Amino acid sequence: MRPIIVRDEEPPDDTVVVVRGGEMNGDTVRRTASDAFDEFGIYTVSVFLALDDTVEVLCRDRPELQRYGKVRLATAGRLRILGFALVPTLDRPHYDVVLPDLADATLDRLELGFDRPIPNPARSGSD
Repeated sequence: MRPIIVRDEEPPDDTVVVVRGGEMNGDTVRRTASDAFDEFGIYTVSVFLALDDTVEVLCRDRPELQRYGKVRLATAGRLRILGFALVPTLDRPHYDVVLPDLADATLDRLELGFDRPIPNPARSGSD
């Protein structure tokens, strides 16, 4: 296991939009979080926050998001209300959503935090 590196930043405002690439089904989230646990010792799911740009620009400029046909959106406040912490990891604007466990109820709660999948703005030709 290796330590997770956390940036020194103020927590994002509740209104900041959180973007997750893909449709985010339970099996994918469980596998991703399990891989993070094996690597860092905590369950996390990778997201990007629209801190400095619009969602459209963020999806267009981040290769990690460009590859997905759909994305899911939430807000930092909505995820916090549901009991999930957002941790600033890797390079800004990357964050990780911390999950307490991989129980179905936890994954269902995370799912509720995000809107339904939408076409990725980076692929729709809109700016």
